Amino acid sequence: MADKPLISFDYAIKYILKNKGDYEIIERFISTLLQTQGYPPVTINALLDSESNKESFDLKRSIADLVVQDKDDNKYIVEIERSFTPNFLHKACFNSSRLIVDSISGNQDYTSIKKVFHISLLYFATQTMKSPLYHGQTIFHEIDTTHPVNVKIANQGLIMFETPNVFPEYFIISLPRFNDQVQHELDEWLYMMKHSEVLPSFQSPVMKKVAERLAVIHMSNEERNTYFAYLKEAVHSQDVLLAASEKGKKEGFEKGLEKGKIEVAKALLQSGQTIEFVAQMTGLDEKRLTVLKDTQKTP
Repeated sequence: MADKPLISFDYAIKYILKNKGDYEIIERFISTLLQTQGYPPVTINALLDSESNKESFDLKRSIADLVVQDKDDNKYIVEIERSFTPNFLHKACFNSSRLIVDSISGNQDYTSIKKVFHISLLYFATQTMKSPLYHGQTIFHEIDTTHPVNVKIANQGLIMFETPNVFPEYFIISLPRFNDQVQHELDEWLYMMKHSEVLPSFQSPVMKKVAERLAVIHMSNEERNTYFAYLKEAVHSQDVLLAASEKGKKEGFEKGLEKGKIEVAKALLQSGQTIEFVAQMTGLDEKRLTVLKDTQKTP
């Protein structure tokens, strides 16, 4: 990663948010993502000074917590994080819940909750993930129907209260799953995030600025050293994830092998073979085979 022309986008987010003149880069990325779900473009209204933002090198926390605003003055909280753990959905749920609680001061009513958009940048892919982009949200349905409904509640005075769209929405971006085919603006962002590179053919109006502001060569020595320290920590986290994955594969193989031995032993015992013979063929303990044989007897 250190030899790529641009700094990695997850680090770049913190880097860019230090200068209000660069906000348009993050605004364009968030707006492009939200527009896939029909939301209008947004601008950054404020940065949340949460515990997440204070932990520069703790990759377990979020990269940025922002308050954004659309043209109709609707305000939302956007949380962006990078994840190295397969439990990223649990982490996303925890962090979005924490943000909701943290955004309410002690004297505020919980109805002041702002909607949260959670964006997870994954630099790994699971076997079940076939696409680079996933979206999730909470939707209420009438029982036994598949049609989403707006929940309306009436009090005893028949005053109607319609629940606003307050539930968090989640965007999961698995960069390794992107196929490098650029057809839309969002594809340009995915390509840039995956390869840390902006192609000359990109059409997004901010990509030229992205190429200029995120160029490693333009960083000061201090900024470059800080970035390389971040990359080192990122590589370490990836190694931990890979080790855990390999351990899981090994444990799964061993469990499968053990199950196969038991199935073979059952078949041999049912065919009338002696426990001693079955033990020789399968490597299973004779005491265990005795118990297995007893469980196969018809009462």
